[in-house]
Amino acid sequence: MSSEESEVTSDTHARDASTGIASSSIVKNLRIVSLCTLLSRLLGLGRDIAMASLFGAGTVLDVFIVAFRLPNLTRQLFGEGALTTAFLPVYLREQIERGPAAARATLTAVAIALASFLSLLVLVGEAAIFWGLMNGHFSDSTVLLLQLLAIMLPYMVFICSAALLSAALHALRIFLWPALIPVVLNVLWLTGVGVALLLTEDEQTQVRLVAGAIVAAGVVQCLLPFFVLQRLNMGLTRNWRSGWPRVHEVIMTMLPVVAGISVIQFNAILDSLMAWGLAAPDGGGLAPLEAFGIPALLPAGTATTLYIGQRLYQFPLGVFGIALGTVLYPLLTQHAQKGELGLLRDDLCKGIRLTIAIALPSSAGLFVLAEPLTNLLFRHGQFTAEDSSLTAQMIATYGAGVWTAIGLTVLNRAFYATGDRITPMKFGVIALLMNFLLNILFVIPFQGVGLALGSICATTLQLAITTWKMNIQLGPFDWALVLRTLWKTIVATTLMVLVCLVILKNLSGGEQITTYALQLMIPFVGSVLCYWLSARWLGMSEIDEIFLREKKI
Repeated sequence: MSSEESEVTSDTHARDASTGIASSSIVKNLRIVSLCTLLSRLLGLGRDIAMASLFGAGTVLDVFIVAFRLPNLTRQLFGEGALTTAFLPVYLREQIERGPAAARATLTAVAIALASFLSLLVLVGEAAIFWGLMNGHFSDSTVLLLQLLAIMLPYMVFICSAALLSAALHALRIFLWPALIPVVLNVLWLTGVGVALLLTEDEQTQVRLVAGAIVAAGVVQCLLPFFVLQRLNMGLTRNWRSGWPRVHEVIMTMLPVVAGISVIQFNAILDSLMAWGLAAPDGGGLAPLEAFGIPALLPAGTATTLYIGQRLYQFPLGVFGIALGTVLYPLLTQHAQKGELGLLRDDLCKGIRLTIAIALPSSAGLFVLAEPLTNLLFRHGQFTAEDSSLTAQMIATYGAGVWTAIGLTVLNRAFYATGDRITPMKFGVIALLMNFLLNILFVIPFQGVGLALGSICATTLQLAITTWKMNIQLGPFDWALVLRTLWKTIVATTLMVLVCLVILKNLSGGEQITTYALQLMIPFVGSVLCYWLSARWLGMSEIDEIFLREKKI
């Protein structure tokens, strides 16, 4: 049994939230989650490379990406998003005030309610898809879309249940096992790609096999936290009826969070749907939206390149932003429940400074290195030079907004920790409307890149008004400390970009894989080294805290 697991086997651990978590644990747990997330993102990158190489940026992969959005959106809403946000404070309170047995009853009752609701949704969805396929007259791409949806819908039951069980582990300050859950998906997804490649050469059969592998991954993802909790005697219990009243509390708390997070996630869904609907299929034919009188404005494969751009910008977002939010949220929630707004501001301020120190250079790096990154990772197999060029533009555009996405993730967790679930929803609606208007404005002059640009501009606006509201609601932060970190980061990032551009200018061209690797790795290593040396020279303590040693704020 690991040291993390042994901590939760006693009643002392169950009640120790009242003493607060030491500030240094933020960095310690951040390292754990970030390293596991890094592993997951690397495997996810491998799966995206495999998918792009197998299918290319064409109609089949476009359809698969759109189909996967629905169960993935459900995970983000009911799993890792709203339900987790609403459940964790209730679970912590039950654990502190009534003991582990009450916490287990609450967990079990919520799990039963969640699985029942999602299973009903799956049954209704499967029936609707079956009826549509039997009675409707659709294009080949729409038929494939519905078939893939039918295969992957059950995934949302398993992954949302896994997210709920992971939230219980977070409350127990166990971050390792939940952070490994995405690794399971990527390993089995890659396995599915390999099996599909070996069994058949038909693209549609291959993509259906990959969809089936995702559902199998969901089963394993659900079992992992289940067995960890059972081993700790903190898992599901037969004596769950006493926890049923808390289900209503969780649901009522969850509803505004669902609205807020759904607005954020719908931005990505909107971009993908527009990219798919406005793109003419491979080999000719009408774009899906041409049936409504809207002309095809985009080439086939735009949804794929948009998705890859989102995935690459989510790399630093997941490795650092989501990881930091995951670690901060239980700590901020405990401060809020005890009325310790001063400590809450201090820890949130630390989170903001860490965000600035990592997110700004990450944005600059993705923007500058988008082309060599795309060439190395994707320019082979069925992925053409034109596909690579459009993908690089998507990565550069999304990359420029990494800092906004990470900052918004951290600040919204603070709102949820204080019980305010309305403010993120309102600001999310504003951002959604702005994104829709900007997509319409930008899609004609900038084509597919305009969809990414509209999303980044809308997110930047949302971050600005969120920061303004947070400063009013929680009281003034130590902005002098934040601004000191900001100007040092800007100086170090500027030096990093200059070094990167100089290296890129002096590298020779070519289309071999070794050339692509050198064009990426040499400027990348030089940029990282330059930023680290510049940060040390400027005295940026945040870099030391993350990579060298733990320091208390």
